[in-house]
Amino acid sequence: MLDVQLQIFKTVVEKKSFSLAAQELHMTQSSVSQHIQALEIYFGAKLFDRLHRRICLTEAGSALYPYAVSLERLYQEARDTMSGQLDLVAGRLSIAASMTIGEYLLPKILVQFNQLYPKVNITMDIVNTERVIGKTVEGNADIGFVEGVYKPVSDLEGECFCGDDLVIIKSASYQSCNTATEAPVSIATLLEERWVLRETDSGTRRVFENFLVRHDYSPAALNVIMSFSSTEAIKSAVMTGAGLGIMSRLAVTEEIKRGEVRVVQLCEGTIDRSFWILRNKAKFQTKTVNRFCAFFLSQMNGQD
Repeated sequence: MLDVQLQIFKTVVEKKSFSLAAQELHMTQSSVSQHIQALEIYFGAKLFDRLHRRICLTEAGSALYPYAVSLERLYQEARDTMSGQLDLVAGRLSIAASMTIGEYLLPKILVQFNQLYPKVNITMDIVNTERVIGKTVEGNADIGFVEGVYKPVSDLEGECFCGDDLVIIKSASYQSCNTATEAPVSIATLLEERWVLRETDSGTRRVFENFLVRHDYSPAALNVIMSFSSTEAIKSAVMTGAGLGIMSRLAVTEEIKRGEVRVVQLCEGTIDRSFWILRNKAKFQTKTVNRFCAFFLSQMNGQD
């Protein structure tokens, strides 16, 4: 019974909720609570504090959690050994990815991986950089992918695997003397143009604003008329002549080829950024997670 209670305890910690843990374990919330109470009686220590409808680990709970993680790993290894299926890659793979990576880079690779390992059930949430980091830290995503400015987080292991560049785009019908020429223009001449950008927490927006700061321009000087959380929405707005946009070259390659948008070249040069893969240092890494990471990085290396 103790091992079951430790598994329930671990799930509550990672979900930060009794109700979400109950859903994950296909149990009732009252049953989860009873198991946690039994565990607290067994160890003679309170494991959670309940504050303002939120639960927080006590010092005793924090001390117990690594043992619950280790126990799960040992059971997983025992199951693999006894079943004789050490090479089986199956189960769930949960990914959180920022916009460009999630929409334009990962889908093809996920399909290829699933063709190799059809017993893997893959889910992917496409959210902004802050939420990707949050989901990976909280353990709600096995792997996170972010683009642009990534400041190391103590709970995460981050690896830069490649990058791309951002391009300023406009529609063919956009009227502006500052962008009329095909020659490179200074960013100073574009600050007061109408801009359609991603939301402030996005990796793309941060990279662009950092680029401005490095060249002694204030992001506050930008005339931002609209902000969207969707790259496709920005493309649509730009193509109707709303203003200038900035996005990954990956996201707009086909529209450039078809002549639906044009790239505005900058005197200051290209706006480069990095792509990162993130994993939680404390979260047990299943064989499926490890195999996917190896497969993904081999695909990226093959594109170099």
